[in-house]
Amino acid sequence: MNSGPPRGVERTSETDANGDFDFANLPAGSYSITVNPVSGFVRPSRARRAVVSEGQTVQIAIRIGRAGAIEGRVLDENGDGLLRVEVHPVRRINIAGYINMAPSGRSAMTDDRGRFRIFNVPPGEYYVVATYKPPRLDINPIPRAGYANTYHPNSLKTDDARPVVVRPGRTTERVDITLTTRQLVRVSVRAVNSRGIPLDKEARLSLHKRDPFYSEASLRFPGLPKDGTFVFDDIMPGEYSLIVAASPGLEEAAHVTLTVADKDLSLNVQTNTGARVSGRVLVDGVPLSAVAGVGGVWVFAHQPWGYTGLKYAEVPGTQIQGRDRFELTGLRGLMVFDASIGVGALASITRAGRPIARRPVDYVGTEAIDDIVIEFTKDSARLEVAVTGTGAADDPEPVLLVLFSDDPSLWPHGRVQYERASASSPSAAKSAPPTPESSITLPPVAPGRYRIIAIHDPDISYPEDTAILEKLRPFATPVTLVAGETPKITIGVAKLVR
Repeated sequence: MNSGPPRGVERTSETDANGDFDFANLPAGSYSITVNPVSGFVRPSRARRAVVSEGQTVQIAIRIGRAGAIEGRVLDENGDGLLRVEVHPVRRINIAGYINMAPSGRSAMTDDRGRFRIFNVPPGEYYVVATYKPPRLDINPIPRAGYANTYHPNSLKTDDARPVVVRPGRTTERVDITLTTRQLVRVSVRAVNSRGIPLDKEARLSLHKRDPFYSEASLRFPGLPKDGTFVFDDIMPGEYSLIVAASPGLEEAAHVTLTVADKDLSLNVQTNTGARVSGRVLVDGVPLSAVAGVGGVWVFAHQPWGYTGLKYAEVPGTQIQGRDRFELTGLRGLMVFDASIGVGALASITRAGRPIARRPVDYVGTEAIDDIVIEFTKDSARLEVAVTGTGAADDPEPVLLVLFSDDPSLWPHGRVQYERASASSPSAAKSAPPTPESSITLPPVAPGRYRIIAIHDPDISYPEDTAILEKLRPFATPVTLVAGETPKITIGVAKLVR
């Protein structure tokens, strides 16, 4: 258990045979309660919150569901079992026909007969993929053959894969995977820093296969360099991200996306200090320095949500007060641009008139960009949302709230918000007083017509692809937000047609 104010309160407790637990002699405050269940049960995706007053005893119930398991075999083309193949279930999330994938965090290795069993898998729909990492040999003949990452039953892509369903307390059996042989190749990288000096053994290089999941076999490292050349052996053809870091803090680095075919590949890479991006800040068309009463402005950039590889950029955010311009440094690879203001709401972020707010933009790392315009509006509105679900009164259902403009042309301007929330049962919403979990007030947005929806799935990341908004639009509730007002709305968890 972790707490809000007062700070520094942290307790642990074990349940008894009836599942009961208690935390005694707590100071008044707001607390978060997390559960680490025994094997066979699913850990709740979110902490439960409880507000304790002085001398009060609060009763809460936390329901945990049963996990399932997946069993099967990994075979070669002759039907023989393969040893030490890593198998992952990848969560398949269907949102009104939009397929999203998320790593499950579970995996297993095959035994000498190719058998595997993955346990403690949360119920749901999964693609099951086998990844094989060839053993290191003292004498490493090139070329060599290896096995491609293969989805059940024998597909190299999820488009042709067969999803499996995991049910609570059940084992999904006979999830067999037949691996496909592919030629392994060598990738040689000659790396120099921004001054043209070859990198030495202090540099850090990694080659990450761009799969919808993370595994040890997806991430490869080279041997020691020779004259500035780093060699990755036994690489499977596919799409990769190469990260070259000349310094531990990524002050000097490079991020390169590349396609590895079935022939050896050599490339030259020069690290950089990252792109320098600057521009103006306006509030309702007026320079920030000429506008009073809006507080500070924060401008920042980050790697896309849902990215599973290693970090390739470190971009310090910047706070602006009393001036009109901003500057960010160190951008490279795909970065998402965002900004916030103390009083008001983001209206748009553009470059040369093109909207880039909260959208991934690719940077080489050598650019000097000075035409970014960030515009805010003081006339902002907010929305208080309560979500009702179908669960028990004492078991809030985790949901993702999505608020987006009714006008699709405004989505690229940042008129989209995501917030985690909890849905209470309809009976609890009517009878119980408000709690920290029963409603949420969303951050301020520019006034206008919007749509709001609650999706039941704690594994969904913040989807940056506007295609998902097209799928959600018919199921979302329209709402008009007026400057200076905070209307209240109650919505149910959406029943999406798949």
